[in-house]
Amino acid sequence: MARKSLRIGVVGLGAAAQVSHIPALKRIDDLELVAVCDRDAEKTERVAQKFQIPRWTSRFDDLLIDDGLDAIDICTPNYLHAPMTIAALEAGKHVLCERPLARSGEEAHQMLKVAVKSDRVLMCAVQHRFRADAQLLRKFVEKGDLGPIFFAKAGWLRQRTAWDSDEWRRQKRESGGGVVLDLGFQMLDLSLWVMGGPSVDSVTASVHRSKKGEVEDSATAFLRLDNGATLTLELTWGLLMEKDFAYLNLFGSGGAALLNPLRVHKGMHGTLVNVTPTMDTSRNQYKQSLETQLAHFADALRKGQQPMGNAQEILPVMQLMDAVYRSAELGKEVKLG
Repeated sequence: MARKSLRIGVVGLGAAAQVSHIPALKRIDDLELVAVCDRDAEKTERVAQKFQIPRWTSRFDDLLIDDGLDAIDICTPNYLHAPMTIAALEAGKHVLCERPLARSGEEAHQMLKVAVKSDRVLMCAVQHRFRADAQLLRKFVEKGDLGPIFFAKAGWLRQRTAWDSDEWRRQKRESGGGVVLDLGFQMLDLSLWVMGGPSVDSVTASVHRSKKGEVEDSATAFLRLDNGATLTLELTWGLLMEKDFAYLNLFGSGGAALLNPLRVHKGMHGTLVNVTPTMDTSRNQYKQSLETQLAHFADALRKGQQPMGNAQEILPVMQLMDAVYRSAELGKEVKLG
């Protein structure tokens, strides 16, 4: 690539793009945010002016035919992820797609096939993997500091807030599902990644819908892993408490660790030792991880490498989402593989 900087366009200018992606993209060296797109033309022009982005359009096709564009960052609702990603890959663009990658394992599989065929990078925004505390925790596990992990417990219990008021999140056709695809996808991806990527043998799950919803508000799941460990997952959008809970707790034969905030204890010479590393907590973890992820995406493209969180890695997580829904529907354990 002769040009020093990578040129990227963003499609879908909702909260994710305006609050997170665009400010982060603007801060990364060697990356130029050259175009934005949303079907709401007025909003698109407003955002382009606010962030001083040279080009804006309300037609996605304009991004596809733009030869000056190396990559597209897709921040649209779930039902548009597959069609837009496939169109972008076929137009020769690399793609970073917001999570969940798709509405189902089948859609994700189609997207991966096109990425391979067009020899383009397709990365899913799994930004929790890029948090400094999660990366440290993964190192502890990798080095065997906690011994073999036999039990992991993850959850994200979130208050009912205006953030979920996006109409499409509540429509099954548009979202593909509720809290399982939204918070569950992120927590499962993070848990399995921190644990070193064990595969899942079976899933037993249950979901709960509130009276007015087409999609589930809450879910629980129990996963048996191929290494003999188990993982439990608790999720809700409707927590009636004063603050949210998000956690990943790992229990091993040699120690235990909790994420959020990070705490690591190890059994050493017959005593329990706190080996929690000190962390720079001055910066917002969320913003920091998104920036790190976008920089990693750009770096992978420059080097012609596959980034962490590429479609190949994410497909099994999407298939797990399907298994959670299938188990909940059937009311019994679903075997994978």
